[in-house]
Amino acid sequence: MDPFRTLVKRLKREWNGTTPTLDSFPDRATRLLTDFEYDFTKEQLDQHLARWLVQSPELPEQVSLHNTFGQPPITLFNNGRVVVDIYLWLTCDTSIHSHGFRGAFRVLHGKSLHEAFQVRVSRRIAPGVMEFDPGIPQMALLEPGDVRRILPGEKLTHRVIHLENPTVTLCVKTINEPGLYQWEYFNCGVAVQKRDLTPDLIKKIYYFQYLLGQDAALARRFFEKLLGALSVVMRMTLYEALCGGAFDLSEEAVEEGLAQIRNLYGKETWFNRYEFPAPAYLKDLHFSGCDSSLQRLVAHCINGDCDRVTVTPHLSRLAGRELSKGDIQSLVTSLMDFEPIFGCELSERDRATIRDLIGHPNRKIPRHLQPFGQIQRMREFIRMFG
Repeated sequence: MDPFRTLVKRLKREWNGTTPTLDSFPDRATRLLTDFEYDFTKEQLDQHLARWLVQSPELPEQVSLHNTFGQPPITLFNNGRVVVDIYLWLTCDTSIHSHGFRGAFRVLHGKSLHEAFQVRVSRRIAPGVMEFDPGIPQMALLEPGDVRRILPGEKLTHRVIHLENPTVTLCVKTINEPGLYQWEYFNCGVAVQKRDLTPDLIKKIYYFQYLLGQDAALARRFFEKLLGALSVVMRMTLYEALCGGAFDLSEEAVEEGLAQIRNLYGKETWFNRYEFPAPAYLKDLHFSGCDSSLQRLVAHCINGDCDRVTVTPHLSRLAGRELSKGDIQSLVTSLMDFEPIFGCELSERDRATIRDLIGHPNRKIPRHLQPFGQIQRMREFIRMFG
């Protein structure tokens, strides 16, 4: 039996039976997913998807082929305007973002922490680029069966922390809506819309690489004119693509391209914060690979400087009971068993010292460990509980 076939039939019927209203689509998608009858175990889902992917004579056109939004995302239905996707999450999704589509998602397996932000725009640098203050998020612990609406663009800014590995979500959403773009909100306080690099721009980039090998001065003038014709947000999109290795370019071509973009914005405070953020290993805990959902939640709340009133209900619900200060201290200390937790290598001696500092929050942090802000934040988190 294929439980998703009924969902797809209902979606087709709703989409074709009435004139589709995009503004109402998130509510319709929420209703479809809420009414969706699903009783597979995780193992049964894996077996079903394995059969479906192999035996289907022709798969629907797959979206997000090379995207990390899901590891992987699997498209079950696609009519060019709406899709049904399954996302298999193996890592935490820790970035604050909005979406260039609308619809709803439902948790099928695992647990997640959902954070909705009321972002305040500090300054609009240019269309598609701004400085922002995320504010304090509204948190909710999502379990199998829970559904959330997805509103487009700046109408919904959120973050989803997947607390179990894997977590599986089912999404009904629109695609190919003109004028809708996803925002990426960086920890440095700069947000950039995600835009697609056009085929003609990509071809010009590769021609630029060719020119570098023939006439470097001409190549530099060519790239300078190319940048001059782009908007700020497209320059930032190109900068991200060059940094992320989206092109098969030589190191010389990448460095020259980045250097020219830096020449344009290198004196801008916002660009320097974006390009040179504070080292995460001196501030945040790196908890994506932790096996325990409680460890992941505790580490995320330490990173976010969450207060006791905010975090206690979610910790209690996830643990199935109220946690004592001793429980919290044991959880925080156990994070040190996860080797990459600080984002860099630590000696066994330093790990033992940090464990001791967590257990005795009044002891002075040795000078060589003082740059690691995580230590004090871990101790302050324990201190909140009495």
